[in-house]
Amino acid sequence: MGLRVRTACALVIIGVVLVGCTSKPATKKDVCKNFDRLGVQLFQGNGIFGNPLFHRADELSDLAGRYHGANDLSVDAKALHDIAESDSTNGDELMSATRHLADLCGHPLGTNALFGGNP
Repeated sequence: MGLRVRTACALVIIGVVLVGCTSKPATKKDVCKNFDRLGVQLFQGNGIFGNPLFHRADELSDLAGRYHGANDLSVDAKALHDIAESDSTNGDELMSATRHLADLCGHPLGTNALFGGNP
């Protein structure tokens, strides 16, 4: 085999491994931990650098999309993805986008930031 073929095969194998690692099913604990982090970030605001609120929404969208429990989080995953891709949002929009997540985690978005809890 030539060097180009070996290099291409190695890159394909690495890509398959990386995709497999990032697409494993998410647990309820993972989802709720990130749900609480989004709630804390909502009250901290978006900041000046890096759009942390939108990054948190995108992370939670990914986890919600990979959750395969009794609760169907696909609607929330889509809504959070749309928010993450936008350039603005507000608390009402985030609350509306996380209704199924709130049911799964047992409290509305941001409750942990107001009343304590570990994000």
